[in-house]
Amino acid sequence: MNEIRFDHVWKLFEGNAVVSDLNLEIPCGEFLVLVGPSGCGKTTSLRMLAGLERPSHGRIWIGDKDVTDVPTGQRDFSMVFQSYALYPNMTVYKNLAFGPKVRKEPRDTLRQRILDVADLLEIRHLLDRAPAALSGGQRQRVALGRALIREPEVFLMDEPLSNLDAALRVQMRAELIRLHQRLEDTTTVYVTHDQVEALTMGDRVAVLKDGVLLQVDSANDLYENPGSVFVGEFIGSPKMNIVPGTLHVSDGSIVIECLGVRTDVTFELAGRLGPSATNGPVLIGIRPHDLHLAGETATDGPKVKVVVDICEHTGTEIFATVDLDGQRLIARLPRSPVPLAGQSLELTFNKDRLHLFDVESRLSLMVRQPEREHVTVTTESSSEQPTL
Repeated sequence: MNEIRFDHVWKLFEGNAVVSDLNLEIPCGEFLVLVGPSGCGKTTSLRMLAGLERPSHGRIWIGDKDVTDVPTGQRDFSMVFQSYALYPNMTVYKNLAFGPKVRKEPRDTLRQRILDVADLLEIRHLLDRAPAALSGGQRQRVALGRALIREPEVFLMDEPLSNLDAALRVQMRAELIRLHQRLEDTTTVYVTHDQVEALTMGDRVAVLKDGVLLQVDSANDLYENPGSVFVGEFIGSPKMNIVPGTLHVSDGSIVIECLGVRTDVTFELAGRLGPSATNGPVLIGIRPHDLHLAGETATDGPKVKVVVDICEHTGTEIFATVDLDGQRLIARLPRSPVPLAGQSLELTFNKDRLHLFDVESRLSLMVRQPEREHVTVTTESSSEQPTL
């Protein structure tokens, strides 16, 4: 199986671009996650790859073969949908056997293939049951089994875990990761709106907004090196604090002013600033984990006084929404003691882990590490549409 490639792919509905100039390469065997808010074009991109939608412009390639006009049934893909789409009048065994029978595949080895897939998904004891007698997680395993029985070169998954409860989603995420590791030569393209799901599962994660691919990277690089304000806020939970600030560069010194304090830029942060980082206003990103109680660590930075608004207790830590002269921020606090609403606190932020963005373009002003690759960063607004 060769790589999948979207080559300047557009999808227009009634003249409006749902997917704008998508250029994306997916190597063989990769688990790629498409993530973004509702309406960002991730499911439409998946459907174009599956052949369920035809691109308005551009081409889709599998290796050196153009499959843009190839019918869905002639692509060696299997798709798992948000709904389980099981036949209610058939047992689990018959649901698994239905596809191969329709394709008129040899029956002499079909039973053994079904048993092998059932063992892989741990559903052999469910083969004689009807879908109505299964739990949500068991139905999802059967839906996966129907895709696996085809032994495809590519799995396409459209939010397959969104109908499950929180605990079961976590369990199924782990099972999908293990499944992909066993099928190392099979490429998986997975769509979700849940950024936690995307970060925990994907070899790489592609972030889309308004039909535009903003950035595609590893989970760690997306978190540590967001290419834009949108990516910085969307990736990570709770979301990144974005505050206005000012950058002062003169006589070899670099000073940042934000949250009412001035601080020298650390050597590490200065080394990551790009050539476009010049004197003037900037947007500064501070992760909630990098905004914490003063005195909590030995490397405290500048201190600011805030007033607690609300606290969210996660069990291991507290995320507090605080007010600083009318600006709302989210900070990580120890789980004990729990601060009260209206209580004053002194917080500090980690100067080494600030993120700087341009005010106008809202793109990052930071230079990436040279060994990091597979990056695509564009502006957050959709590109100009091609002439119709």
